[in-house]
Amino acid sequence: MKSFATIESLRGWMAWWVVVTHALQLLGAGAGHGPIDLLPRPLLNLAMSGDAGVMVFIIVSGFVITHLLISRRESYPDYLLRRFLRIAPVYFVCLLIAVLVMDLARLAYAESPLPLHQSMRIDRFAAEEAHFTTHLLLHLSLLHSVLPDSWLPYAGSALLAPAWSLSLEWQFYLIAPVLIAAAMRSRWTVLALAAGLVVAKAGLHLSVLHWRYEGFFFLAGDLFLIGILCRLALERIRAGQSGMGHLLLAAVLMAQTDLKAALIWALFFALTLREAGFLPSGPRWVAAAHRMLALNPVTGALGRWSYSTYLIHIPLFSLLVGPYVAQVGAAGVSQMAVAGILLAGMPLLVAVSALLYRFVELPPIRLGKWLIAARGRRAPAAGVVPAE
Repeated sequence: MKSFATIESLRGWMAWWVVVTHALQLLGAGAGHGPIDLLPRPLLNLAMSGDAGVMVFIIVSGFVITHLLISRRESYPDYLLRRFLRIAPVYFVCLLIAVLVMDLARLAYAESPLPLHQSMRIDRFAAEEAHFTTHLLLHLSLLHSVLPDSWLPYAGSALLAPAWSLSLEWQFYLIAPVLIAAAMRSRWTVLALAAGLVVAKAGLHLSVLHWRYEGFFFLAGDLFLIGILCRLALERIRAGQSGMGHLLLAAVLMAQTDLKAALIWALFFALTLREAGFLPSGPRWVAAAHRMLALNPVTGALGRWSYSTYLIHIPLFSLLVGPYVAQVGAAGVSQMAVAGILLAGMPLLVAVSALLYRFVELPPIRLGKWLIAARGRRAPAAGVVPAE
């Protein structure tokens, strides 16, 4: 079955929701610093709810990796090589940039009087400085979000804050073949899996351990499972069977998550079913809305570039706003000036994201395909698991 343009576009929408949220936080929106606070409060609250967008990202990951695993068969090492080359190179590049602009980030986020949660940011900069080598080594392992903040403060969000979810993604990749194979065994297995993930999450929340972000797999496993169940339901529908049991279980899990994330996923999953031909086309306005939301070149491109957008936007904000704060001093910082700088920087963010995709993301992806094809020509794999 082909890939889904609707899901690709959803990634773009969610990445830019996170960008807007972080831009508004940098402006101090809602704290009474200036004209930004004249915006209607419901609109401002919605724009600053990018954490729901990250939840949707996690659901999408469960859906997409399940799609890849049931679309091909290859060895676990080949699968893992593809996944590593898909996420690691651009992550390492963005991490390097983030380290290089740390002084500018401190100006933009700690010296400027505007940003929200400033005491937390100052504390995080201090933790980065005090334990820089430890944070860097953990980030290079791609497992930094496994560590609780109660063991190492800001373990998941130091250096490159959005990358806590990348560490979570990598943890999922490591166990996804086993997890999805278990979900495919029987209805009782998938029920046990869902119950186990929910209980594990509740237990961790009640424990003495603390994670600032839910970057440990067992704190977000239920979100991955929502995506897994939805993709397996689609596969059952394609095979002429009923996917209702999987969808009902996904709905139960969604009822426990953020309402905005649940509604967005429900909408785009319905559009995905429509794209796949499992739902009727409907009236013209539905087709027009689908084209506007997902089936057009702009949202498709933003979706392809979304990974780079998500990782690079905070270092880019630091590069743009840090020099301004250094020039005018903390007392001279204007909310409207910072808003103008960020607004002018949005096209630059699009361009940088496109360049990172073209020159940093794509070459390793192609290299992975070549390496696996070359190895396959030399010797067939002795054992295979469903994979990308």
